Amino acid sequence: MTKRAEEELMAAATREMATSRDFALPVHLDIQTLMCLVGALQLALRHPGNTGPSSQVVRQVIDAIIDRLEVHGYRAVAHLMRLGYNPEHDI
Repeated sequence: MTKRAEEELMAAATREMATSRDFALPVHLDIQTLMCLVGALQLALRHPGNTGPSSQVVRQVIDAIIDRLEVHGYRAVAHLMRLGYNPEHDI
């Protein structure tokens, strides 16, 4: 992809995002899939270069997922997911 094509794509995506305030994507995942997804995101957050605003958004999403699981009675699953922030608990 040329530099110009990259710039055009970014401009188009920026315009689309500016008009997408009401867009929401409902996602339904079983707990096993959710654990895999959260674990992969937590692993990605450990990368030393992953420190920008998107990493903060991802951390908020993970924490919201964990909180919601706990509220719905999945306390052990929520606890396991919280341990995923700590590499000492990797298996």
